[in-house]
Amino acid sequence: HTLDIKEALHSLLRSGIAPVFPKALWKKILLDEAVDFDEVNAFFFSTKLELDPAPLGAAASTLQQALGRRADKKTVSSSIVWFRCFDKYSAAVETVFPFRREELRSWRQHIDDLFTAKTEDSHTRVIAYDIAARKVIAS
Repeated sequence: HTLDIKEALHSLLRSGIAPVFPKALWKKILLDEAVDFDEVNAFFFSTKLELDPAPLGAAASTLQQALGRRADKKTVSSSIVWFRCFDKYSAAVETVFPFRREELRSWRQHIDDLFTAKTEDSHTRVIAYDIAARKVIAS
């Protein structure tokens, strides 16, 4: 996937098998880089929309003003939100790297065990641990 990342991304998005996922984050998945779940959270679970003005022409600016822009990041701050983001991420990774399915399932279970063992006040520490671990693994 890394020989021609632009072509790999273009091919993936044209294939019809890729789940909906932010284009910029697809590139990180193809390069096996760490994905920021705050960006995943903003993309899927933001209350505002971001419009691509190209197909809408002049109407785009009016709609953009009415609807606002989606935030680039929306902090993952609870176990529920972490699981939602992880599941979106996992589906995307498994599309490109199906052999990673068991690894992803094991990681999800590991984090679930940590959330279960900790009080809700400590969940941000579990999330910080996940972020750090995924960055180390990706590097």
